Amino acid sequence: MAGQRLAFRIARREALRYKGRSVLSIALLGLPLLGVAIGASAYDTASLSPEETAVQYLGENDAFIEPAFPGEPITQYTWDSEYPWWELEEYDEDKEPRGITHAELLAELPVGSWAVPYSTWNDTGQQVQVETPDGLGDLAVLGYDLSDPTYEAAGFEYLEGSSPVRDEVVLSEDAASHLEVGVGDTITLVKGAATEEHEVSGIVEIPWDINGRFAIAPFFPDGSSGWLVDTPEELTHEDALALNEAGLSVWATLLVDTPPTSPDGGTYEDPMDAAMLTIFGLIVVTVIMEVVLLAGPAFAISARRRTREFALMSATGATPAQIRHTVLAGGILFGLIAALTAVLVGIGVVALGRPLLEQLVGHRTPGLRVLPWLQAGLVAVAIATGLLSALAAAVSASRINVVAALMGRTPGRKGSKRWLVVGLAMVGGGVAAGFAGITIWNLPLMAGAIVLLQLGLVACTPALLALTAKLGRWLPLSPRMALREAGRNRGSAAPAIAAVLGVVAGGMALSLTVAADNVRAESRYEHLLPQGTAALTLHSQVNWDPETDEPEEEVRWDAAELEAETRLGQHLDDLELVRVPISDVGDVCGREADFEPDADLYCSMQLTRPDANMCSYWDAELTTDEAVEAAVAEARDDPRCDETAQSYGYGFYEVPTSTDPKIVATYTELEGDELDAAVAVLEGGGVLVSDPWAITDEGTVVFRQEVSEYVESGPEPEPTVYEVEVPAMAVDKHLLGFARVFLSPEAAEQLAMVESKWSHLYLVETSTEIDGPVDEAVSAALNTDMADGTVWSQFRVTDYNDLTTFYIMLAVAALCALITLGSTAVSTGLIIAEQRRDMTTLGAVGAAPGLRKRFAMWQTIMIAVFGAVLGTIAGVIGYALIREALNRPMMNQYPFETLYGWELPWANFGIILVAVPVIAAIGALVFTRAKLPSERRLT
Repeated sequence: MAGQRLAFRIARREALRYKGRSVLSIALLGLPLLGVAIGASAYDTASLSPEETAVQYLGENDAFIEPAFPGEPITQYTWDSEYPWWELEEYDEDKEPRGITHAELLAELPVGSWAVPYSTWNDTGQQVQVETPDGLGDLAVLGYDLSDPTYEAAGFEYLEGSSPVRDEVVLSEDAASHLEVGVGDTITLVKGAATEEHEVSGIVEIPWDINGRFAIAPFFPDGSSGWLVDTPEELTHEDALALNEAGLSVWATLLVDTPPTSPDGGTYEDPMDAAMLTIFGLIVVTVIMEVVLLAGPAFAISARRRTREFALMSATGATPAQIRHTVLAGGILFGLIAALTAVLVGIGVVALGRPLLEQLVGHRTPGLRVLPWLQAGLVAVAIATGLLSALAAAVSASRINVVAALMGRTPGRKGSKRWLVVGLAMVGGGVAAGFAGITIWNLPLMAGAIVLLQLGLVACTPALLALTAKLGRWLPLSPRMALREAGRNRGSAAPAIAAVLGVVAGGMALSLTVAADNVRAESRYEHLLPQGTAALTLHSQVNWDPETDEPEEEVRWDAAELEAETRLGQHLDDLELVRVPISDVGDVCGREADFEPDADLYCSMQLTRPDANMCSYWDAELTTDEAVEAAVAEARDDPRCDETAQSYGYGFYEVPTSTDPKIVATYTELEGDELDAAVAVLEGGGVLVSDPWAITDEGTVVFRQEVSEYVESGPEPEPTVYEVEVPAMAVDKHLLGFARVFLSPEAAEQLAMVESKWSHLYLVETSTEIDGPVDEAVSAALNTDMADGTVWSQFRVTDYNDLTTFYIMLAVAALCALITLGSTAVSTGLIIAEQRRDMTTLGAVGAAPGLRKRFAMWQTIMIAVFGAVLGTIAGVIGYALIREALNRPMMNQYPFETLYGWELPWANFGIILVAVPVIAAIGALVFTRAKLPSERRLT
């Protein structure tokens, strides 16, 4: 222990002696740890336990009760969420849930209970149109009577003003800001041609939706999904079970600790938990590797600068082990200081930024929390990473040539092929461990794969530097010197490159994950119209009489179209509306004559495939999990098995029906001869389909119609099946939406499909570029009631891009680039500091100051490019493991879910591989000192 105390004493004195270098080392260790500390504190602060969530939503009230299936007993399996899992005890498809009145609810509750309408989300679908500073806009509304103290007991807080009376309203803070009004001002509601003014009596905040944009008044429509209940005594589990018997689900603060169950009587387990645990484990390993590689260069270069000191220690009797302990003590000391600093600063940042954090997550937080077990683990990890970061430097320091070091000379060391062999072996071992870990689903193997791959690339770096240095003979003087110096002084350049490698590897893995998730999200969108296509939809708001199958009042489609066209013309030049006929499946598919006149019939229709084109999965015996896995594996190799979870089983709703070449071209994106051929098929009574496997050898498709009959008692008869065959032509798979069909009028008539009675659709053609402001103005003018309230209009521009994900990817790239720039600058700065004597020698032999600057610039470029390329390779391999972990829960499903693929984020690649080296080079050129004073030689 005395030796250890001495080592730490030397490390402390060395840190105080070279304060700048010590701060850089601590910063390299601490920056990633600071991010983790901030993330841990922010996560713990923003995360609510089930009990805290219930308190935030319910306040001092006892429960939120929602009608699940009133009148029929249900079994509720989960009690800790506002979205409980329940099932009917006895399912009867003939029964439909009925409504439940306020009086009926109170009859099910203990005597003396009180209930008010309530929803656990504020986007209930009830909206009004309101005048905004920019025109017209939609505003969500809640029909609550805030004079009832139950809402105040639920946590509703007035930031200004008080509850509304008579025709007053209260607004959320975001709504007041958007409308630019305050207490005492008025807002104007627009209802067709009429307007209403209402005074704002208060600004209210709901603690679980502080970013919501809504208005509250008792005269607004009630879109609540349940009731907020206050009982005279505590609501017990027996009371909740009694409510379940009445078909009501319960979420109560006192019941959130009730263990969840599953229908088979066991404990409910989320199948994604194991996969997410594996992913989190891989992320932790990646962060630790990033810290080790980031801080390694500082210790390596520090050890090289202390070579003479270590030689003096050896000359006075210090053993190699004691020298190693001295260097390792510095790593432990720096790691401990970095961790404590990161934890304290991280907690302070979250404490100061808690209001911003609450705005980000959208709800109030109970207070500052720091996730203490993770922060303590962070300190332990920091000490371990500091030790690992200093390990290579410690081993190198213990093997110095004492005589050469005391003479101030560094003996040339011939590059050893051993490290190249070791590096390649580690890369191979990492690949093997990764495949093995994926195959047997073993976290240690997958984590080991990440470690081996990155360390293997680091071990190969000196050999790559030596090989690259040979290219210098064909380069100008400055880059030639930089390459040869890197090849000669690989002990300093390799750790610097490793630092950049670690940062880029983590950033690239995250970028690839986000990009793949974006592709998965886009695959869930229904692709009906091309990107950027403007469309106007008119929706009927008139109820239909089920007895006569006629509207209760006339839907004034022509008047609505004229009014919409007039409003569009105020914003768009050279306007043309192209009506797109759309068809729906008829109630009985035109088969009334085959059944009794009073039969209660309904019809469903689907596009079929010939037996030879059916996926092999549907013919498999799916009796066991192993059989399902085998069937899905066979389906992945079967080209016919291309059905997806998003489109499988989707019905025929609002199918485009036309032979107009302009409409056909818009939906199919065909042109020239292909468009002419498609129009010819439609004019011949055929259809276009985006499922090529549905087309028979005769060039037709078969639609299967099933007409079923409801009976009041007894088993339902088997549905009557009809098949209709029509000519067909295939278009690209991703077109025509989930229905995958474009009809001709003749085919629609043959299928007994009817013109949609609920919607009219128009393509909007204009010479005006519809950018953000124009789109907003047109939407505000069009998204409203028309034709005396019988029609609702909606304008939209087709956009399949997810801008949020794009911005996240850019943010990840920017953060990764910032850290990469920092690590490149610090590593290059340390190398240049170590080469100060060589730079002085250059000046002594007549080298111009500009040469020194260019020399530093090319060293920076070399480190940034090498590190970025190797880090990209490591990041891609790391993502391969994360991808398998994410895909595993979805692998054994058919129809297929869209799996995480290989969508490359080219913007991120450009930033890391091009922009970062260029910016780093400019920084080196600007900040490197060109003139250095001459120094006396050491010997």
